[in-house]
Amino acid sequence: MQTRSTPLSTACYNVHMCGKLRARWLFLTWILLATWFIIYPAAAQVRVTVRISPPTTNQFPQVTLFVAVVDSTGRYIPGLPPSSFSVLEDESPISEVTIHEKQVGTRQVYVINTTSGLKLRDAHGRTRFDLVRQALLDWWQLPTAIIYGIDDLSLVTAEGALVTHSKSAADLASTLTHLTPTFEDNISGYDLLLRSLDFTTDPVPIPGMPTHLIFITPLLLTPRDLPIANVMSLASETGTVLYPVLVGPPEVIEQPEAEPLRQLAEATGGQLLLFDPSQGLNHLADQILAQRTQYQLTYTSRAVTSGTHQIQIRVTGDELDALSNTHNFEIDVRPPEVTFIQPPDEIVRQTDDSTLTLADIPPTSQTIRLLVTFPDKHPRTINASQFVVDGTVISQCTEPPFDMFEWDLSGYLETETHTIQVIIEDSLGMQGSSIAHSVGIKVLTPPRGLAALKPALGSILAAFAVIIAGIVLAVVMISMGRQRLVSVGTPDQTTGRIKSPLRRAGLRRRSDDLHAEAHLIPIDALGTEGEAVPLTGTDFILGSDPSLTPFPLDDPSVAGLHARLTRQAAGGYLLRDQGSVAGTWINYELVPDEGRKLKHGDLVHIGRKAFRFRLPVPPPPSEVRIRPANDAQPSTPTSQESAT
Repeated sequence: MQTRSTPLSTACYNVHMCGKLRARWLFLTWILLATWFIIYPAAAQVRVTVRISPPTTNQFPQVTLFVAVVDSTGRYIPGLPPSSFSVLEDESPISEVTIHEKQVGTRQVYVINTTSGLKLRDAHGRTRFDLVRQALLDWWQLPTAIIYGIDDLSLVTAEGALVTHSKSAADLASTLTHLTPTFEDNISGYDLLLRSLDFTTDPVPIPGMPTHLIFITPLLLTPRDLPIANVMSLASETGTVLYPVLVGPPEVIEQPEAEPLRQLAEATGGQLLLFDPSQGLNHLADQILAQRTQYQLTYTSRAVTSGTHQIQIRVTGDELDALSNTHNFEIDVRPPEVTFIQPPDEIVRQTDDSTLTLADIPPTSQTIRLLVTFPDKHPRTINASQFVVDGTVISQCTEPPFDMFEWDLSGYLETETHTIQVIIEDSLGMQGSSIAHSVGIKVLTPPRGLAALKPALGSILAAFAVIIAGIVLAVVMISMGRQRLVSVGTPDQTTGRIKSPLRRAGLRRRSDDLHAEAHLIPIDALGTEGEAVPLTGTDFILGSDPSLTPFPLDDPSVAGLHARLTRQAAGGYLLRDQGSVAGTWINYELVPDEGRKLKHGDLVHIGRKAFRFRLPVPPPPSEVRIRPANDAQPSTPTSQESAT
């Protein structure tokens, strides 16, 4: 039997269902609210992008780079405090940075793919190229865009490069106004993009200037060889931000062929845009021109090894947390080098005052001067230096000057030979030490007691001897008379001159020549050799500064500290240039940074000054040995050869 529902039962059912629906609605509302409170902090986080320029290391260990911080719309975020920036060098944080905002301008490369796709006309008879041209002219007439000299501007089309590295937007506007494109499909759009990126490899006129490439094109067919990877690699290498602008109906941006352009934009920090003639390109202009100001960041590097190092910048703060792209930089880091400046080979302590103690015999001290250089061409501060005598540190400097020590000699009371050396440490914690140098200290005490009378007695005896000798000489001269004068010399039978039995004494050699192990012979422009320069000690400085070398070279081509000769422990001399402008040459070849060992007879040029390097004893000439062309060992002759 079929049951009918009464109005009352129907009403109860409806009330029951409404209650269930209300309960479900309340449950869903609670879930949504809970989800919102959970994800709210993430939703409140501002999405930013941080891009950095290639680091500048010419003032190493100070490293300088420029940082661009932009929001999700691509607009520059100004006014961030220095505490918002931290450096990650080789993944290690460096929080102490110096940062300020600086106007550096922008590099803008406009690329218009003037192929047949831009030849299509709208209902008013205007080609797509006409609409693009008008949008660019409106951009270049903006008050912020017409400022002269702040930007680097280039214009490239399928016809070629029309304007390159101009400082005025008016140049681009005038050129584009008079351009009549051929709309020929002679070049692929991706090839045009790749060629246009060549302009981004040129040095920027202002360090830190960001580079933007605006690529205006109809929809491109995906090429078979896929040069997208090459475009992406070159754009990343030059730090170029790509803004592809598609010209066509709205649905063109969703086509599969647009995906490679989207990937290029996202990989370089740009955006894929759809060209809207009614809106123009002014929104993109505001976004790019706002990035004329960048954050200039400077920090002290902790890199202590040569090679490749990585750097990233993290930006944090209220509702901010973003990590930049990674940039590599190459650096050559080597320990500093230190040498003595004209170190003494011998110190003589002596006095005539017999009342002085041994400790007070002069000199009681010796000034030791040092020369510190950096072979990696990165000068930096010195933190400490140590003076070592016979392997023991006797003096240490932790404050300037680090290149001078006063050696206390009062404790050396006997004649001995000592070895001195210096160790320095730079701001990177790298240490360098000089070559050990031997110094002989002679202590000559004055005579005491009866020995002190010997000099006086010697003078008296000498006076008596002179008087007696004078008397004897007078007697002999008077007795011999004229005969003595004739016997002084015998006349030569051919010339008639008197030959003297006395020979001219040879000139006394300089003490430096006696100790020299090699010489540099000056050679003038006519090839005439001058007086030899003796090479003494372990280090010999070549330059024009008289305070650094005992043989200064007076020539404008010679630097104060031009080159250094180091006598090696195994013998021979190593010649190294010290960063001079004119350079150091051996046999007309430039000396490399690591130096070159000299050989007997080498021709050396210090700037325009020429020298011949010679050893006291030339090495023996090389022997020439001729070996059979077939085997090194003679083969056993056959019976026939033996019979022959």
